[in-house]
Amino acid sequence: MTEVKPLHLDTPQQAEAAFYAAFEAADLAAMMQVWDDAADICCIHPMGRALTGPLEVSRGWAGIFAAGPTLRFTLEPVSFRIQGELAVSVVFEHIRVAGEARPRPPMLATNVYRRGTTGWRLWLHHASPAVVTLDNALGAGALVH
Repeated sequence: MTEVKPLHLDTPQQAEAAFYAAFEAADLAAMMQVWDDAADICCIHPMGRALTGPLEVSRGWAGIFAAGPTLRFTLEPVSFRIQGELAVSVVFEHIRVAGEARPRPPMLATNVYRRGTTGWRLWLHHASPAVVTLDNALGAGALVH
């Protein structure tokens, strides 16, 4: 049996790219390599409960990935900052589902990365529907930034 070499992520930006690549590929092993293996990790999927610890987080992703690689993301950065051993990225996730003509309404995600011995790892992912308001003049939905 070959040993899997731990993935080293030198920057939080590399960790974020690896996170969304694993998400699009529906690759549970790659996804869990992006996550920190500490007991205090937390993942909150849209409209979901807080999943804590590697086992709950892994089970949550396994459920999402059961349908296979059907999602494609376009990210719109909102803010990014590094403070010591933590980095916080806030993005709008514009999501396309395979077979659907139009993208889904955007999600607003906060991703917190923590630097450790194997580089930067995801510590918290929290996604929720982005706030949409109606533009009275146009009668169309608009993102509130």
